[in-house]
Amino acid sequence: MSPSKAPLTLQIPDYWTPEQALAVFEMLKELTDTLWSRYDLAIIELLADDLYHGDTSQLDLFDFDDPIPF
Repeated sequence: MSPSKAPLTLQIPDYWTPEQALAVFEMLKELTDTLWSRYDLAIIELLADDLYHGDTSQLDLFDFDDPIPF
């Protein structure tokens, strides 16, 4: 996310034709795919930092040394 973490709102014209909207959609999809292919691990790390708050209390609920019952 951006350093300010302010939500971004976009105004999309309501006069676009379906073809114009599809062209913008396809361009954004290509941009997203290209960014992901180049920066996937970095993006995941940044998102993980935003989602992980350091609360490990749930980990105490499970004993990972227990035998698997099946």
